[in-house]
Amino acid sequence: MNLLASVSLALSLAALPGVLAQNLPDPLIRNTTSGTVLGYLDTTTTSVDLYKWYGINFAATTAGANRWRPPQPYYSETTINATAMGAACMQGIYNAGNGTQNQSEDCLFVNVVAPVGASNLPVYVYSFGGGFDSNAASDPKIDGSWLAARDIVFVSYNYRLALWAFPASPEIAAAGETQNLAVLDTRAAVEWTVANIATFGGDPTKITFGGESVGAEMTLYYLGAYWENPLIRGAVMQSSDTSQPMWPLGQQLDIIAQNQSCPLGVGQLDCLRTKDAFALQAILIDSGAQFQPVIDNITVFSDPVRLQIIEQTARVPLLIGNNKNEGQTIVNGEPTSYTNETAYIHSNNLNFPMANIDVVLGLYPSPSEKYPSIINATSAMWRDAHMICLSSNLALWRTQLLKLPVWRYEFALVADNLNAEGASIGTFHGEDIQFVMGTLYTIADQAPYIPATPFEWNVSDYMVTAWTNFIKDPELGPRIPGWNQYDPSDPTTLALLGISETGALPGNATARDWTCQYWNQILPLFPMTYPDCGTWTCDTSS
Repeated sequence: MNLLASVSLALSLAALPGVLAQNLPDPLIRNTTSGTVLGYLDTTTTSVDLYKWYGINFAATTAGANRWRPPQPYYSETTINATAMGAACMQGIYNAGNGTQNQSEDCLFVNVVAPVGASNLPVYVYSFGGGFDSNAASDPKIDGSWLAARDIVFVSYNYRLALWAFPASPEIAAAGETQNLAVLDTRAAVEWTVANIATFGGDPTKITFGGESVGAEMTLYYLGAYWENPLIRGAVMQSSDTSQPMWPLGQQLDIIAQNQSCPLGVGQLDCLRTKDAFALQAILIDSGAQFQPVIDNITVFSDPVRLQIIEQTARVPLLIGNNKNEGQTIVNGEPTSYTNETAYIHSNNLNFPMANIDVVLGLYPSPSEKYPSIINATSAMWRDAHMICLSSNLALWRTQLLKLPVWRYEFALVADNLNAEGASIGTFHGEDIQFVMGTLYTIADQAPYIPATPFEWNVSDYMVTAWTNFIKDPELGPRIPGWNQYDPSDPTTLALLGISETGALPGNATARDWTCQYWNQILPLFPMTYPDCGTWTCDTSS
């Protein structure tokens, strides 16, 4: 707890007494703990006029001496020009996507969007997805304008990624500190929001935190790490994955250090802190070194479902769900997912080496009516083991043990016009983002994409309504036709979204969750640490 508390202490030092209380004549200028910020008025994006403040530092640069350290306080003596998105954090892959062209270690920015005249509105703090190695809050797909236009204040933020976020360093482990700097960045962003959102028209007591993919995974980490003082009153988890397997401590960092002539023991981090970020990035990408969240039982815990059972989780309402065909695009890059079901079960893509092959083959037989081809079976394995069972288990324990409201959904619209592969990939991982955000307009109006249909816009409209209703009052939930509070004893309370253009339909949680009877036997053992050789099937005897 001392290390987590240090983030709060460090950032609180940036606040100047009385600075937020000053009245300013220009509504585009607001006082914050980061300094005075100048935003702009947007009268064209939505039918509601919006004030926007982009690229506000919520913490100092993470370069140099601050690299691999908790976020440090920031304050500007001069007015911050908050009219453009700040740099993305250093990416772990090439071509990381829209909004990541400008990268820097000075990247811990928040963006605030509020309707003109906002006062004491509910707040949504959004965490982007991207595999913990890519993306940024500047991604156009997650523009929060359409959510803010429904009478909320929208906040997005950057967090460190890949090598810069999860070093898996023996030196950090020996000090008893967390390896998960991105989680500390997230807490700092939430704390900044609590301290400052009133000046933008938000209510600091009415904050909901959530995200999609690893943004949802970050939400899960947050609920477990800061359960005693969460500072939020609701949580949203769209398509959360379980944690990824880890590499042996120091193994991947040594790859970077050796290339930069840095020691492999004591002094490694100090040496690497002197190196250029883009030089480190080139080594990272060329070598294929991997850096993912590290289970340290400080900010990331080995069995997040168990945290619900031992009541070490924030007691807030939860909106949680999945896309029908989550696994299809995930398994596409693994050759065995098309050709050899048995080999796929032991692949680094599924990452469940403890799985019983005969049992899994029995659960996902291919060819069969349900799984006509091998990839149908392997993608369903990944979906269930990584995502569906997590949602099912969290919803079960939070409702039955903790007596908390949960709203659970499955998004099942096959939008074959909104992707390059058409209907073959079903309702793919990430398809829901633009429906929830109201950003279907970002689909390219050129081949192979076809603009969103009226049906799709109607679906997006009620999903925007559902999400913003939840943010406005998490206890009351989405409040759209057909979406009822989740009850594990009533399988129809799994809301089916995207099939009707007017609201939710009754789903079937029993049919969706049935394979979890098996996966739940081994999920408490997941994730494991890769052997030194890096695959589950390599020979480690030599």
